[in-house]
Amino acid sequence: MLNLCAFRLFVFCCLLIPASHHLNAAEQNLKTWLAKPIIEKELPWKEVQKYIAPRVPGMPEIDSVDAWEKYISKVRSNVLNKVIFRGEAAKWRDSKLNVVWLETISGGPDYKIQKLRFEAVPGLWIPALLYVPKQLSGKVPVVMNVNGHDRNGKAADYKQVRCINQAKRGMIALNIEWLGMGQLNVPGLMHYRMNQLDLCGTSGLAPFYLSMKRGLDVLLSHPNADPERVAVAGLSGGGWQTIFISSLDKRVTLSNPVAGYSSFLTRNYHTKDLGDSEQTPNDLAVYADYTHLTAMRAPRPTLLTNNSKDNCCFESGYAQPPLLKAAFPVYKLYDKENHLQSHVNDDPGDHNFLQDNREALYRMFSAYFSEPGKPLPTKEFECSSEIKSADELKIELPKNNETFHSLALRLCKDLPRKAALSSTKNPRKLLKKIVNYKKTLATGEKNSQAAIDNTTIKFWKLRINEDWTVPATEFSKGPSKSTTIVVADEGRKSLASTVEKLLAQGETVLAIDPFYFGESKISQRDFLYGLLVASVGERPLGIQASQLTAIARWLQKKQNQNSVKVQAEGPRSSLYTLVAAAIEPKTFSSISLKDSMGSLKQIIEENKSVNQAPELFCFGLLKAFDIKQLVELAGSEKVQFIEPSDRVKQELPQIRVNKDVSYLGKGRTEKLDLYLPDPKFQKGPYPAIVIIHGGGWHGGDKAARREQNIGNSLAKAGYVCASINYQLAKKRSKFTDNLKQVWPGHLQDCKTAVRFLRKHASQYQIDANHIGAIGGSAGGHLVAVLAVTGNDPKLDPHEPYAGFSSRIQAVVPMYGAHDLIALARSRDLLSSFSEEEKQISQQASAVTHITNDDPPFLILHGTKDALVPVEQSEILAAALKKGNIPVELLIIEGAPHSFHLQPKQKDLRPPVIGFFDRHLKP
Repeated sequence: MLNLCAFRLFVFCCLLIPASHHLNAAEQNLKTWLAKPIIEKELPWKEVQKYIAPRVPGMPEIDSVDAWEKYISKVRSNVLNKVIFRGEAAKWRDSKLNVVWLETISGGPDYKIQKLRFEAVPGLWIPALLYVPKQLSGKVPVVMNVNGHDRNGKAADYKQVRCINQAKRGMIALNIEWLGMGQLNVPGLMHYRMNQLDLCGTSGLAPFYLSMKRGLDVLLSHPNADPERVAVAGLSGGGWQTIFISSLDKRVTLSNPVAGYSSFLTRNYHTKDLGDSEQTPNDLAVYADYTHLTAMRAPRPTLLTNNSKDNCCFESGYAQPPLLKAAFPVYKLYDKENHLQSHVNDDPGDHNFLQDNREALYRMFSAYFSEPGKPLPTKEFECSSEIKSADELKIELPKNNETFHSLALRLCKDLPRKAALSSTKNPRKLLKKIVNYKKTLATGEKNSQAAIDNTTIKFWKLRINEDWTVPATEFSKGPSKSTTIVVADEGRKSLASTVEKLLAQGETVLAIDPFYFGESKISQRDFLYGLLVASVGERPLGIQASQLTAIARWLQKKQNQNSVKVQAEGPRSSLYTLVAAAIEPKTFSSISLKDSMGSLKQIIEENKSVNQAPELFCFGLLKAFDIKQLVELAGSEKVQFIEPSDRVKQELPQIRVNKDVSYLGKGRTEKLDLYLPDPKFQKGPYPAIVIIHGGGWHGGDKAARREQNIGNSLAKAGYVCASINYQLAKKRSKFTDNLKQVWPGHLQDCKTAVRFLRKHASQYQIDANHIGAIGGSAGGHLVAVLAVTGNDPKLDPHEPYAGFSSRIQAVVPMYGAHDLIALARSRDLLSSFSEEEKQISQQASAVTHITNDDPPFLILHGTKDALVPVEQSEILAAALKKGNIPVELLIIEGAPHSFHLQPKQKDLRPPVIGFFDRHLKP
């Protein structure tokens, strides 16, 4: 009986479910079809391997030392100049060596340890330890010891043992910290964040290389260093560092990389070898594989050490033979085959640089660094009692030591560079080059077909050239000449509701998973393959864009679609969609972007790393293009942002400027410029802001750089801005002589501008109850006085617009003079003032007029202001606080007298816009 009651209740509840839930059921059906597999799970992995392999350069067939030297000289130059020292890195390379020597601590009975730090790049300090034998005479061998992915860094016991043993053999040993490890284990130096620099067009590899190069510089600066006996050794990531610096820097005479690298071809098929960002840098494999770097060591002594049961990577059985095979013939050309040595560790055989591996290194030292008749010991000295703690080895570092992230933030500030676009007559061609875009051909193979209700579902394998297979699900409710391609960061299986809406609009819908997304996601260590794709000179972003355009053209030509649209969901899909449309704008009728970034700078500002989204870090993209420029290339009229973010609204609105609008009535030549928000992103009515220029009351202009910056910034934030010209004095040397010519007329012009905005509120969609003002220097003085004089009948103009209030509701004075008596006193002028000058100075000072109904203030001033002392803003702030007026005083450290909202010291848009939003947007 209870079961029957429950059943009846269930049926009754089902009848009450609203009709809209049928949509959810339809969406659930669509989701099932969208999730149906079309391609084999491992196919994207196999295809990316097949794509990479032929792009890895092979070793040349060379039969003489001269030919090899000529060839490898070009390779070395290309790697240094076209991979490492790109962008700002060229300046970093040319900066002087900067070393700070710190305390010396006791080591063992035979050596001491000197602490130091040096700059790898300006502002990025590397902690290091120099192990120096106590008995030094003449020139001795030197060794730079690099460490790998060990959080203990320079304090790792096996590394300390190595350094101690070198010092006990009479060598000078340098123990340097690796970026991201030990003392440098900070989030901003996580290796996958080096690609933030790549996005800015500066090599993220450069700090790694320069850290090693500067380490050698420090080591060889020691008066006892023998430049003929210079070694580098390290494990894992230290092994990578070892081969990289040892091959490219000719000063390294002996090299021992331990379990640290393998050929790109080896890595392609042995996924545990796929390396981090620094090991797989952009475009390295365009010029050299690790086989080349190994052979580049010839004829210098080199020991390749690997472990037979390596549980991490670079296992001896597969990693070592291709390297030896590549390098041995080159050593043979020099008749130095014995200089290329190899060692395989079996006990313990895991990922290690323990005693067996260290003793293999000591044998190399004995063979190549011994003095005649004085062979160096080959067995390890016991030194466990001399191992020190991390705290004992800690180096003092600057508080704000630079990181990849902080360097990228600084670089991206002035990007994209206008020169990058202005220097080319064809920005689209430049974009193609940056993303390495290749026009491809799509062909369709229908996998299967199904039908539900009035919807036909087709499953396609879309072949892009002979390289890629893109799975696609097509939905149609009947004949249509318009198809919308839909893509998403979460893959096509997430697009059920989007497909349902588009079908209801009469569209045919093609849901696809391009390279790297959804069903096309690489099953094995996916983002590391993304790095490898970039290292062979391709770009994931270019591959995605070319797949999208190829499929659009296939729809037009083979499926007879007159209109092909794209809807992308997610920041990643929106970016490659936008790049595709920017390169081939005629291919798409329109593009719609949901959850798009407003600026590529968000990638850096949000501190993203390449393992999260490899295609976003396309080398040099931000140097030439941001989202705004891509939209312009795609055709802004074709691009729609769905539910645009605040950043999209800020960066992408098409600000309209009405220039030279009359506002002062007949007989006056001064005009104003109106900055109007883009109604596509923000609907009116809008609060308004009067912008008043500076110039000592005798100069300046409404369209100066500062005023344009302020007008554009605030209009993008949803404000109607009126940048005004007003009556000016004929320049005199004494500020009171300038003031007397225009007071209070220039203030009354400012008040008239406020009235003008209220008079024309309907015409320009202005919220007449919320008007503010901002100005710098003399403009800062005027906006402050404007704010505190309200509707003062003594200072208000009679005409025009007499029926409208000149009161404002918020104000931002920037580095203005607000107590002219105090200013005169600070300049030792007050004693020379006449009574008239004192009176007008007091009258024209904002502090004179403060009353309890004045609007809130945000006051800006720089500490390096050489014209108006910062005390002027402090005096005003104190007076306002005394009058119980809301006031914020923002002192900008290092800022000079004149700046706009984006000075190099600090981006002032957030605090200024935030202030106006709080007080002018109810």
